[in-house]
Parts: sequence; C-alpha cells; structure tokens
Amino acid sequence: MAKWLLIFLFSTGVSASTLTHLTKSGEGEMTYLFWTLYRAELFVSNSDTASLNAGDRALRIEYFKDIDKHALIEATAEQWQHLGYQATDIQRWMAPLTQIWPDVAPGDVLTLVVADNGLSHFYFGDNLLGVIEQPDFGEAFLSIWLSEKTSEPELRRQLLGLSQ
Repeated sequence: MAKWLLIFLFSTGVSASTLTHLTKSGEGEMTYLFWTLYRAELFVSNSDTASLNAGDRALRIEYFKDIDKHALIEATAEQWQHLGYQATDIQRWMAPLTQIWPDVAPGDVLTLVVADNGLSHFYFGDNLLGVIEQPDFGEAFLSIWLSEKTSEPELRRQLLGLSQ
C-alpha cells in the first residue's frame, strides 16, 4: 500500500494566502435534476490550461445543499469507478477521506490544493483538514472534474474556461 500521511491542523487558512499565487481558470455549478448542489472553481498556477498538470492547482467547492460525508465519499468513489480507476487505488484514496472529510451544509466550502510536490491539502472554510501525501491522489481527485471522461463535460468546460 502506498505511503500516506494525514496531518491534522486547524489554524492554517486557505483564504487569501493559499490561493493568491493561483489564477482562476473557470467556474461552474453542478446541478442534479432541478437542484443546484454546488459551485466549483478551478485555480491554476499557469493560466495556460494546456499545461494544467504543471504547478499548483486548487479546486474550491461551495455547497448549496446538506450532504453528509458518507454520501460525498460514495459519490467520489463512484466517479473514480466511472473514470476506470482500479478498485485498490480507490480504496487507498478513500481511507484518508473517511478520516478528514466533514458533513457539509449550505455555504460550506471545501478546497483541495494540489501542490506541485504531489501533496494534497484539504481545507474546510479557512481550516486545514489534512494533507494527503499520495502523489497520485490529487491528480485522481481533480480528474473527477477535469478528465475528458468526466460524467459532467459541461462543468469541465466551464472550469477550464472553455465555455461561458
């Protein structure tokens, strides 16, 4: 099993200082039937989306509905299955999420910052929830929204700044 590390810190903020070196690439809303579930924003260190894998990246999600952490984790696993990831990788990535993700309510914000060094930092509002030290995790998580195989191609286009 790949090595991973969770660091629980609750005093470091994601607000201004964490995203100031990044540029917003795009944003869009995820809807299900007639409900808007969340608004997502993608931030990149290079405004050239062709080099999306270079440098730090962040995905910020503001929720509009109550969603418990188990539903979030289950939906994440389903998306990874849709994208064709191996079950062993999915299980390995779900383990830290189960420990750090909270339930969300309207107005709550979860942000993932994937650093160029492979570390993935999750924030809840301004508080650091944990760091996942699995170099493949951040790419896999972002692929839910950014892969050409995503289940939400219009949201992908919006996040990449390809459609208005």
